[in-house]
Amino acid sequence: MAMSEEKLKILQMIQDGKISATEGMELLKALDEAEPGETSGLANLNGRFFRVRISAEGNTKVNVNVPLKLLKAVSKFANFGMGFIPPEAKEELNRKGIDLSQIDVEELVRMIEEGLIDCKLVDIDVNDPEKGPVKVEVYVD
Repeated sequence: MAMSEEKLKILQMIQDGKISATEGMELLKALDEAEPGETSGLANLNGRFFRVRISAEGNTKVNVNVPLKLLKAVSKFANFGMGFIPPEAKEELNRKGIDLSQIDVEELVRMIEEGLIDCKLVDIDVNDPEKGPVKVEVYVD
């Protein structure tokens, strides 16, 4: 995905109210600051996505697709993205011992670039008495 396409995605996220204008500016600035010398590592990231899927009762509730190149560029600001995850899902992950705020996104991207991670990172099935079966998947493809 070209840099201009990534910028358009950020602008669309602002327009859709998924992120604030301030967060959008931080993302755009991070894209502009990406060093040109980093292209060798970025080659492994071309066309690949970091995906988060949360479904309940067979219906997709959350469907997040982040280009890995964008994730690398904005890894310093990744914690704000955790705000997109529904509180119920965060609580369930915490009960399972998973604290998303402790994930080192820069290290995760480095491991993906080096080919150390190329699979499902999280695959959780929960049977919520009120909402029925809930599935959380986090993966790279």
